[in-house]
Amino acid sequence: MSDSDILQVNHVTKLYPNGIKGLDDISFNVKRGEFIAVVGLSGAGKSTLFRSINRMQDITNGEIFINGTDISKLKGKELRHFRRKIGMIFQSFNLVNRLTVQKNVLSGRVGYYPTWKTILGLYSKEDKEKAVRSLDHVNMLKKLYDRADSLSGGQMQRVAIARTMMQEPDLVLADEPVASLDPKTSEGVMKDLRNLNVKDHDTVLVNLHSIDLALEFADRIIGIRDGKLVFDKAAAQSTPDDLKEIYEGGNS
Repeated sequence: MSDSDILQVNHVTKLYPNGIKGLDDISFNVKRGEFIAVVGLSGAGKSTLFRSINRMQDITNGEIFINGTDISKLKGKELRHFRRKIGMIFQSFNLVNRLTVQKNVLSGRVGYYPTWKTILGLYSKEDKEKAVRSLDHVNMLKKLYDRADSLSGGQMQRVAIARTMMQEPDLVLADEPVASLDPKTSEGVMKDLRNLNVKDHDTVLVNLHSIDLALEFADRIIGIRDGKLVFDKAAAQSTPDDLKEIYEGGNS
């Protein structure tokens, strides 16, 4: 793993108790500052890969290194500190509907506070100001005091992106962030993710079904089929026909 790499996935396999392989001997490295689209059918292993990188689940074999650290060995406080620097954006947004936009965004800082302070909402003035800047960054500042459940799907995803910005992450994993959005809104959310990459210098991996979005926004495209890595090429050197081949022979 070179100094320019933030992530190394080395011969990773995930075998479920029912015998299904979620991941099958996958290996690749990610350089700092890359924007990578991971494409494939539903059930191909994309979300399994992301959950493994974030230690939301343990792998069966192989190694995953982030910033040179073998994450499989992290436990307790070390694991919690590691997760502070990994931003996770979900298809389902994972906002607390009854809370305001401001409080949802501030929750991106919970890993930096004692539990009792987060329960009482005792965030610093600096973090409250950072929440304002983060929302302004995704054009959602006017919704600062609105409840999350009053927002549209696209607005919710932008709030989720602002929450991730609060973590000041080294690596952002966006798991199907536009799957439930219309094409125009999807384009806007992808632009926000690209801004995280370009302006904040975050490394971004995003799971996508859309070939067009992958080609438009990614620096590099990785294809997964049946748990195996079947494609890995710079987006500028990829064609729609290349990416269509990723889906051949796969099962949803």
